[in-house]
Amino acid sequence: MTDTMPRPTMVAGQFYPASPRALAQAVRTFMDTATVEPAPERVRALVVPHAGYVYSGQTAGFAFRRIEGKRPSRAVLLGCSHRYPIFRASVYTGSRFESPLGDFPVDRDFAHDLAEVTGSRSIEPHLPEHALEVQLPFLHAACGGPVPLVPVLFGSHSPWHADLGKKLAALLDPGDLVLASTDLSHYLSQQRAAEIDARTIEAVLSKDTDAFGRGIDESRYSMCGSTAVICAMAFATAAGASFWQLLDYRTSANASGDCTRVVGYAAISMETV
Repeated sequence: MTDTMPRPTMVAGQFYPASPRALAQAVRTFMDTATVEPAPERVRALVVPHAGYVYSGQTAGFAFRRIEGKRPSRAVLLGCSHRYPIFRASVYTGSRFESPLGDFPVDRDFAHDLAEVTGSRSIEPHLPEHALEVQLPFLHAACGGPVPLVPVLFGSHSPWHADLGKKLAALLDPGDLVLASTDLSHYLSQQRAAEIDARTIEAVLSKDTDAFGRGIDESRYSMCGSTAVICAMAFATAAGASFWQLLDYRTSANASGDCTRVVGYAAISMETV
């Protein structure tokens, strides 16, 4: 995979419908049934899930409904790498992310600058990764079409991610958007998942990145994309987004009916007042 190649769709037909028409209809339904009012001018960052739409699509609908009508000059997508070990970050500097609803150009100037800041060495982790790809159809619907992207994948937790969030606040324009892609607890009972997910969400809403990171390291909180969320938390705080709220929480049991092994999902917005 070279620096000039587009990143092709990898999970269309698996995580979400491959048909553009069916996909647009699914996303529109999730957003239309989300009981939250749009406030696009207020939102600086979102925490969004990245499972298959049948499980987490409704929760994602709440997040993207909140930003419907936003027209950012760029969207920074932060996620975790599920398959590649990454010491610091992998910033995608290729030409675009392909999507059934239309390709999203990469803001290559910004991406190259961020790759230098982060010490990014490879874009290969982006090829098989679903965490950022599944956000694109929702972003397309919320923003009225493709917007320039800065896709970033992280590895394991370290204090460096909060420092990067602070740097992003200085580099990004006021109208830009940051999305942190993550699911919550995995494969616990419904009761146990609800308990640990509640603690995890409360820790995020506390805005204390150090305490949240310690809780992740000590397994008191559960979140596969904690590094992305820590970066978004630090960004939002430095960018003056002082109002944070939980928009939706549910587990896979809402769709599957299986309460024995569930995955948790949350939509959280970080907003100015």
